[in-house]
Amino acid sequence: MSRCHQSPYLNPPLQQINPETRGKHNPEHQTIQMQIQFDNTVKGKAGQYLIIVWLIAAVYLATAKLTIETLMLSPTDVIFLPNAGIAQAVLLLLGGQYWPGITLGAILANLWSPGGSMTSAIIYSLGATLQVTLATWLLKQIKFSYRLQRLQDVLGIIILAGGISSLIGATFSTVNLSLSLSEWKNFDELWTGYWLANGIGILVVTPLILTWGVRLIDRYKRQDTTEHSILAIARQIFPGQRSELSLSQQAAYLVYSLEAVGWLLLMLALNWFVFCSRTRTVSIRYPLEYLPYPLIVWASLRFGQRGATIAHALTASFAVWGLMRDSGPFIDRATDVPQIFSLQAFIGVMVITGLVLASTVAERKQAEASLRDSQASLAHAQGIAKIGHWDLLIRGSHLYWSDELYRILGLKPQSVPPSLELFLDYVHREDRELVRQSVEQVLSQQRSYTIDYRLVLSDGRERFVCEQAVISPTRITGTVQDITERKRSEMALRASEERFSKTFAASPIGIGICTFTDECFLDVNESFLRQLGWKRDQVINATTQELKLWVNSEEHLQLRAVLQQQYQVSNLEIQVYNQLGEIRSWLISIELIDLAGIECLLMMGNDITEIKQASLLRNAKEAAEAANRAKSLFLANMSHELRTPLNAILGYSELLREDAQDLGLEEFVGDLKNIHVAGHHLLDLINDILDFSKIEAGRMNFHLETYKVTTLLWEVETTIAPLAEKNTNTFKIEISDQIDIIHTDITKVRQSLLNLLSNACKFTEQGLVLLKVWTEESEDPTAELPTVPPPDFSTPRSERDSLITDVSSLSETPLQPITYVVFEVIDTGIGMSPKQISTVFNPFTQADESTTRKYGGTGLGLTITRKLCELMGGQLTVTSELGHGSTFTMRLPKFLYYAPEE
Repeated sequence: MSRCHQSPYLNPPLQQINPETRGKHNPEHQTIQMQIQFDNTVKGKAGQYLIIVWLIAAVYLATAKLTIETLMLSPTDVIFLPNAGIAQAVLLLLGGQYWPGITLGAILANLWSPGGSMTSAIIYSLGATLQVTLATWLLKQIKFSYRLQRLQDVLGIIILAGGISSLIGATFSTVNLSLSLSEWKNFDELWTGYWLANGIGILVVTPLILTWGVRLIDRYKRQDTTEHSILAIARQIFPGQRSELSLSQQAAYLVYSLEAVGWLLLMLALNWFVFCSRTRTVSIRYPLEYLPYPLIVWASLRFGQRGATIAHALTASFAVWGLMRDSGPFIDRATDVPQIFSLQAFIGVMVITGLVLASTVAERKQAEASLRDSQASLAHAQGIAKIGHWDLLIRGSHLYWSDELYRILGLKPQSVPPSLELFLDYVHREDRELVRQSVEQVLSQQRSYTIDYRLVLSDGRERFVCEQAVISPTRITGTVQDITERKRSEMALRASEERFSKTFAASPIGIGICTFTDECFLDVNESFLRQLGWKRDQVINATTQELKLWVNSEEHLQLRAVLQQQYQVSNLEIQVYNQLGEIRSWLISIELIDLAGIECLLMMGNDITEIKQASLLRNAKEAAEAANRAKSLFLANMSHELRTPLNAILGYSELLREDAQDLGLEEFVGDLKNIHVAGHHLLDLINDILDFSKIEAGRMNFHLETYKVTTLLWEVETTIAPLAEKNTNTFKIEISDQIDIIHTDITKVRQSLLNLLSNACKFTEQGLVLLKVWTEESEDPTAELPTVPPPDFSTPRSERDSLITDVSSLSETPLQPITYVVFEVIDTGIGMSPKQISTVFNPFTQADESTTRKYGGTGLGLTITRKLCELMGGQLTVTSELGHGSTFTMRLPKFLYYAPEE
């Protein structure tokens, strides 16, 4: 957040408080502090609790005023009380700790009603609070779920909340009204009316809020905790994006939505006709108030509890509306007296029927879903264990195969009707009779069986299965398990015993078996004999002492002691004598085994003498490479120390030359100029060496920026033109019109171009130096994006890359060919032979020694240029002919990116 958008209360010491008034009485400071305290209070749990309590009270008050104005024909004639349902739903959804909101709302509603007093307000609020808190406690005892997906939850709302707890509210309300009117003779009628009004209010309103409120709560909890705005909640309740659904799911959702809209329109029209339309008076003799019942059943079956609660609310609203406008079936046309009790009975029966039906359907759906899950789990377990099963009803001979049994046979599940003959067709012809007899045996003799046999699938593959069958009075059940892997393992074990002798003889590792007591050889393979140079008859029945095998007798005794304790040794390097008496290094593993009751040694050895010598050479090579890297790292770290004194020499020589000119000491000017030129030459040499060392040490930093190619070429031309003129060369630049910008490390591109062009000018006299620039696309559209390591983290990110931050931002874009900018430097100079071309990019080398003596330089320029091109995702190539000039082609990506930071 920028400073200009910050609240002035976020940082009052810096933005609002004058340092001169700090510590003094400052009204402005006190106001800010009070505001901060208020904000912290509101943001805390206590503040949130108070806000919710006041919101509950406000909703309760507004509902009570609406009830007084629309649902109360008189203080003694109340149709139903929706505020009782709202209060009950609030405590069930939010928790019983919010009862003060109900109490406060009830007090305010009673005080603001005509003739209200504090005494009546307290009595009324006490009844309302006790009613909902008792119902909440009772429902908690039965482990009530406000999703209303179980019949016990619906019965709990109907009986405990609508039937029992509403007695308290009715009693307090009737007592309060009787005290206000000083009239007690109609107490029972008043009490019954208020009891029904409370119960109907709970039955109609509470399920509606619970079923839709739980949807709100679930979606709000799934919403990211950083976004809790009203708009975010609305987006979660009414999601508009369903692109994650398949086409068939989207079609089903569309049909479901159209069905819901059609049902709603039909519900509205029918309710208007039955309860509110005065044209229905011609059909008054018919009980039309029951017409909405099929739509209520429709909602309960198709749309669940949420649809049922909407149907109840709509029907109850239209019925009350019709009563208020003197139309509908609940007006006695003979006397024009509203039939409130009939209306209440109608609403109560309607709501109870719809809720019970919807919960019953929900429980059945849950049971079906649980059954499907169980079947899926069983099928999954059978798939893992590769066990299929079949089931045969003895009466009726109905046969069933599981899906896994079809898969074992290589068939698509339920693709063909199961039968014994079909199964026997897949049994191997040699095992078919065994299977047939086993099945007939279990049918005739009532005995279970377990058999192994082979199956031959349609594609010719052979599988081994194990079948078990058990019988009960009504059915026979069998399981068929694929044991192919187990059978193959058993066959492989038997085959391994046969292969061991072959492996023993053909193994490239020397293997010998000798007794443990005297180390007399019982058997050896050819590799053992070849490594030691002995013949077979010379080794068999000879001991290691007779063969003088061990070089170090103490080492041999230690080896025997270890074998006695640990029974084996692995990868032990030991020295032995061969038949010629030469010392050889062996990598040996020995295990103590029992062979026909004789304690023996299984000895496996491999001659590693040559390997050890090669390892010593490799270690020496790695040490040399490490020293070279250390040298490069040292030079890279010493760059500042090397340049600093040289820069001082250059600076002072320039100052001395200027002073000598000013003082007229011309005899010193030439010498000082030579010192300055030589220093610059030395600085160029040091820069080349340091750049090369940085590249080798992996310390090269890249700073990417977007740059105009024309500007780059102008800078290069300004530098190269004097060098070309020095050797009387003509310098030209040809650039394609399609090139505009390049995003790369422009400093390194400029350095590379200057290296190539300066070489061209240096090795060409009275000739042409031409620079061509154009773009081309990569031939491989799937090539990886060119990246370089990000620079030092101390550099601001905005300065590190002004165009594209890193490669991760392109992870969602389709692959596209990479565009390259090609710089081609052509000269008509001395050229190179094929041998010179092969070494021109090697460090510290030039075409030949005479070239070095004539033209100077370190021989690092082209090496550095090629390394920089490769590091920037490009390449540098050369074609040349001796005496006919050279052409250096440098291809660089037009857009270079930083690799993502870890």
